[in-house]
Amino acid sequence: MRLHDLRVTAFGPFAATVTVDLDDLGSDGLFLLCGPTGAGKSSVLDAICFALYGQVPGERSTARHLRSDGAAPDVAPRVVLEATLSGRRFRFTRSPAWERPKKRGTGTTTQQASALVEERVDGTWTHLTGRIDEAGQLVGRLLGLTMAQFCQVVLLPQGEFQRFLRAGADDRQRLLQSIFRTSRYAEVERWLTDRRRALRQESLDALAGVRSTVHRLSEAGHVPFPDDLALDDPSGTPGDGGTAALTAWAEGLVADAAGAAQAADRRRAAAEDALAAAASACTAAESLAGLRERHARAAAAAAELAEEQDGVEAARAERDAAVRAAPARALVGAHDRAVRGLARAEASADAALRAVGTAAHLVTGTLELDFGDGSPAGTPAVDAATARRALDDVVGRRHRCEAAAGHETTLRRLREAAAARDVEIGEVDDRVAALEVEARELPGRLAALRDEVAAGVAAVEAITTTRERQGAVRAGLEAARRSEELTETLAVAEQDLLDATGRTQRCRERLLDLREARLEGMAAEIAQGLAVGGACPVCGSCQHPEPARRAHDAPDAAAEKQARSDLDDAEVEQQAYGDRVRTLREQLARAREAAQDRPAVQWRAEGDDLARALADLTAGVAALPAARSALARAEERQASLGDELRRLEGRRAALGAGAAADAARADELHRGLRGLLVAEDAPDVATALAALRRDEERWTRALEALEQRERARLAVEETDEAARAEAAACGFASLEEVEAAARTPEQVAALEARVRAHDDAVAATSAALADPELVAAAAAPAPDLDAARAGHGAADAEAGAARTQAEVTAVRAGRLGALADDLRAALAAWEPVRAAHEVAERVATLASGRSGDNRLRLALPAYVVAWRLGQVVEAANDRLGRMSGHRYALEQSDARGGLGIVVRDDWSGERRDPATLSGGETFVVSLALALGLADVVTQESAADGEGSDLETLFVDEGFGSLDPDTLDDVMDTLDELREGGRVVGVVSHVGELRTRITTQLQVTPARSGSTVRLVHADG
Repeated sequence: MRLHDLRVTAFGPFAATVTVDLDDLGSDGLFLLCGPTGAGKSSVLDAICFALYGQVPGERSTARHLRSDGAAPDVAPRVVLEATLSGRRFRFTRSPAWERPKKRGTGTTTQQASALVEERVDGTWTHLTGRIDEAGQLVGRLLGLTMAQFCQVVLLPQGEFQRFLRAGADDRQRLLQSIFRTSRYAEVERWLTDRRRALRQESLDALAGVRSTVHRLSEAGHVPFPDDLALDDPSGTPGDGGTAALTAWAEGLVADAAGAAQAADRRRAAAEDALAAAASACTAAESLAGLRERHARAAAAAAELAEEQDGVEAARAERDAAVRAAPARALVGAHDRAVRGLARAEASADAALRAVGTAAHLVTGTLELDFGDGSPAGTPAVDAATARRALDDVVGRRHRCEAAAGHETTLRRLREAAAARDVEIGEVDDRVAALEVEARELPGRLAALRDEVAAGVAAVEAITTTRERQGAVRAGLEAARRSEELTETLAVAEQDLLDATGRTQRCRERLLDLREARLEGMAAEIAQGLAVGGACPVCGSCQHPEPARRAHDAPDAAAEKQARSDLDDAEVEQQAYGDRVRTLREQLARAREAAQDRPAVQWRAEGDDLARALADLTAGVAALPAARSALARAEERQASLGDELRRLEGRRAALGAGAAADAARADELHRGLRGLLVAEDAPDVATALAALRRDEERWTRALEALEQRERARLAVEETDEAARAEAAACGFASLEEVEAAARTPEQVAALEARVRAHDDAVAATSAALADPELVAAAAAPAPDLDAARAGHGAADAEAGAARTQAEVTAVRAGRLGALADDLRAALAAWEPVRAAHEVAERVATLASGRSGDNRLRLALPAYVVAWRLGQVVEAANDRLGRMSGHRYALEQSDARGGLGIVVRDDWSGERRDPATLSGGETFVVSLALALGLADVVTQESAADGEGSDLETLFVDEGFGSLDPDTLDDVMDTLDELREGGRVVGVVSHVGELRTRITTQLQVTPARSGSTVRLVHADG
């Protein structure tokens, strides 16, 4: 990580915009951030941390806001940082949440925090993200550090970087895992565990195949599995017999099965030969018996056929007569059907004419129907032509009545329209009267509504004024409350300052007392350093007859150094409390000024009064929209009344004109309908139309019946002539002879079948009795069928059993051979998997820390972290030896998984817990450890490009706890870091550092906000 440029606006103590060229500041590799206490030195580090992570370190992260109190109200707080992370240059722009003035009205509103990350690609800034969470994730991924870890190893704020020295094993392990990206070793451990589990399952699956094949061999061979060949666990080997014993056992089963199959095959061949001989003998006996039976059946059938000969001849003659009568019989049937159809047509015609004769009115126009007195049942003597004329007359009259029905409907609609028009004219008159009344009342209503709207507008203006005052009251109330809180806090802070001043005075007095006591015992202290034969540093003599003796409670240099350290710490604490008291007094003065020296109870009472007044005004304003809407509607109504009155007058005139026209049309239609009803002798059109439709239906049926009767009479004449001609052609003298000879198709087929069957049976019987083979068989002696069949059955049963046995043994031998091959393949497949599982088991157990070969019982990630910590300790000791005068060294402890750290005191030979170190000792050891961690991380990044690249390091305060000699050693060590390209920033108010570090960033406080200035003291 390399920082390039920092711009801070309205952040912390910086009210305006300050810019820090970090490339120039770090050009010498070592620079100093200096300035008075409270000027904002640590705020520069806060700005860097905020730009990267969106938070500030230490207790300042709990502050309610980060915006500068001295900045202009509308200036947004912002931090912009350009830095190179993992070889890529980024620009981070962040702004914390702050209260900004409202764009409209008074008061403030909350502006949410924001973030912007850009990357410089080919000389151009490219947008990466504008989300706060994504910005933090990007920094964490590139640096490999959380904000807390960043503060422990890079940005070392006051009291923070000692935490790595005093951290527990778990915290130290998490930090080192994150910095060195040791998660890959955890992935290796997980992979080994998963690989062991997978190989175990694969070995179990392969072993299951071996076991399954062995059990199938046992079942197929009908032999139990030998106990001495039992199979062990998936990582072991087969029992004492081993793989060879399993293979030999399987091959023995295969050999036994092959011998049994050969013996069964020989038995099968002998049984099949015996079966062939018995089958041949049985077939010959059955064939002879069949020939003898066929000859006997033929002789019996010939006798039966001779007895049936006369009946067959009669059937033959009946069949021939029926065949001749068939053509004439069809025409005779057609004549009979025609006669029956004529009778039905005459009956239908008589019924239709009687229906016409029963009508009350049988005169149609000028046509009168003639009903003869001699007709049966009063049937009119009417032919088809007369009926057609009568039907046409009725249809014409019906058409005239249907047209009249439409006129009747029109007349009814006209009368209904006249009634509705009379009603509408009355409604128009009523509406005109109502509108005239409304026009007289409307001006008074308009005046009342205008007064109501004016009152609502005045209430709105009053609400605006009241709300503005409420904002001022809320601000005054908040300032009064803040003033009361600050008064209490200031009292506590002043007491703390008083206590700290007392402690400082006591520490100063103790230091002076120690120095005085040490001066008094200086002779004994010099005598303690004399060597035999060495010159005295006071008198120069090499003889020391009576050296002064040191009292048992005499102070030494270490005690004085500790007293000096305690005084420095007390002065720092006193200065901090003094800064806090001054800050609180300034804040209290601003709060009292904002509260106008009024107590909170007065502000609260005024606020309650304003709230009640606002509630009353709000209730009055609530009705303003309704009043405005009502006024607008009333004004619109006043403008539309005249138009509506004129429209109603026009409508009334149009209704009168329409009533006159409809009355004339109704009179005309009434006269036409009255003449038609008189002609039809009916009370109304519907009655006349119904009577005409009934007459039309009767004449239609009568006409159809008369036409059907004429067609039936012609059909009877035609079929009689054709039937008699066809009967003569077929050899029959009359139609009665044809009827007597006729038979149904089924009867003719039965006669034909009887004749044909008799002829076929006679021919077959004659051929059988003449067959030489049957004649010879009849002359031969009868065979013994039962004995022949019994011999064949016994031979067949024996052959079947032999075949079954041969098939079973052959199948068993083949199956055992295949299973033996499967067993050899299963054993060959299992062996490499078993060996691989054994290796994976040992390696995974070793990596998880559960193996006996793992002395420390450390899992692989913990081992790597412990190894990395050893590198850090080794690198830290290179710095610590020089900074502590080769007194102290760090040692890695095996306790807590190899992540423990102890401090070895080479002067006393003791090992001490870091918690027992003094403030100055803790600072030196912690700084050495931080530098050693940065050395290892940088070396790791240069080696493989992974891990965090820590090129920049900040140390905030703590130098005041060092004595001059130790400070020289520490500064020499920090000065050496320039050679490795590292940049170290020291934050301190110790005056001596200004002469040691030439490149300085000076922070100067002021009422208008702190400022910064880059100074190169050497030039």
